[in-house]
Amino acid sequence: MKDTILGEIMKGILRKLNYLCLLLFFVSCTAGPLKNSKSLEDFFHDENLNYIMDNEGDFRILADGVSILKDVWIRGQLNHSGSVAIREIFSVSLIISEEELDSLSRVLLLDNMQTRIMGSWSIMIEDNPDSINKNYLVLYTVKAGLDSDNKYILQAVREAAEAASTLEQVLSPGI
Repeated sequence: MKDTILGEIMKGILRKLNYLCLLLFFVSCTAGPLKNSKSLEDFFHDENLNYIMDNEGDFRILADGVSILKDVWIRGQLNHSGSVAIREIFSVSLIISEEELDSLSRVLLLDNMQTRIMGSWSIMIEDNPDSINKNYLVLYTVKAGLDSDNKYILQAVREAAEAASTLEQVLSPGI
């Protein structure tokens, strides 16, 4: 009798532990909505940055050709790892073909290691169902903690725009 009661108690405890583990897993690996979009909008206003918000909730800072050389996006979704929230700030530099992928990948990896401080290069497949050929977007991305101050965010925006613009000029002369 005692063994049966203890067995039932242990099953109940194990079941609760399983639920707790699942809950912790889902909380630590989710992306949540931007919590302080109003403060970002205030930041854009304070820094005289023109922006639009797309239907996914991402902010697109429009290039002014002076301090912001290319359009820069600040993702509306935050990435979470445990209790740390990370915001992605990126600029698209180029769209390349599959033939250009290998040689450019090597150059970008070297550049990441040797010269990039705040961010890094990444390549993703272009989401274009109308295209016959596979194309790739070359992005410069800076990751900033949710608690980053305005000075850091502004520097991240400028670095993303400058890096993307520089690579575009080097690989596409005459633009």
